[in-house]
Amino acid sequence: MSAEIARAFCVRMMTDDDFRASLANVATTAEIDRIMAAEQYSFTKDDLNKVVGEVVGHKLEQGELEKLVCGFYEEQMAAGNPDACKVVVEWIAALK
Repeated sequence: MSAEIARAFCVRMMTDDDFRASLANVATTAEIDRIMAAEQYSFTKDDLNKVVGEVVGHKLEQGELEKLVCGFYEEQMAAGNPDACKVVVEWIAALK
């Protein structure tokens, strides 16, 4: 079940600019936890790795997930928010 939730999260990250921006504008991982709970997203890091691996077509290497996530924030980073993906990456690292 949590793999399906991770899949829904990934789809939303790829298609919902406002949602993706809301995660880029947080200051702490606790804020992301609150957003995820409010949106009823609950999944493990393994689930997220599996789903993203399916999307990109291969099993993810160590650190690849974080690089891919930061790819979603290139526009915000180029527009003057160089730390746009920093808290998101920290949140991913904390996933169990």
